[in-house]
Amino acid sequence: MAGANGHDANAVAAATLYREARLLDRGEWADWVAMYREDAVYWVPAWLDEYETTGDPNTEVSLVYHDARRGLEERIARIESRKSITALPLPRTVHQISNLEAAETAPGEITCHSVFSVHVYDPRVAKEHIRHGRYEHRLTREGDQWKIARKIITLVNDRVATLLDFYSL
Repeated sequence: MAGANGHDANAVAAATLYREARLLDRGEWADWVAMYREDAVYWVPAWLDEYETTGDPNTEVSLVYHDARRGLEERIARIESRKSITALPLPRTVHQISNLEAAETAPGEITCHSVFSVHVYDPRVAKEHIRHGRYEHRLTREGDQWKIARKIITLVNDRVATLLDFYSL
């Protein structure tokens, strides 16, 4: 169903999330990070117990937290400089997204919820594992583009066997 701005929230959200997944899997970091607003929040809360995650990244532990796109850009710079020994060579990933539900929550704003699994293969040790959980994205329209204003990743299997980084979530 088209919203007030003449777009289908589910179609916009699906196109955005699928593009993000493709760019991550291909290691096209510049195009990926350009999908984010300058003031975008990227957050992976930690679990408080078996049923509840942390609710405030400023006062509680997070697995990953960036309060602006700059933090993601700095991580990409470390990877591209080849000074990050933990990321040499980078794992190969396949992101899968499903059960996407999106709604226009304000003019020029879409909130969407989905589930994901990321298959990760680490060529350094010839091992693979799967990460899975839930995404919550808030997209905002900037001119003729949709940008990611907030991404919250609830990692269901939070016992992390190896490095946890943006490309494997």
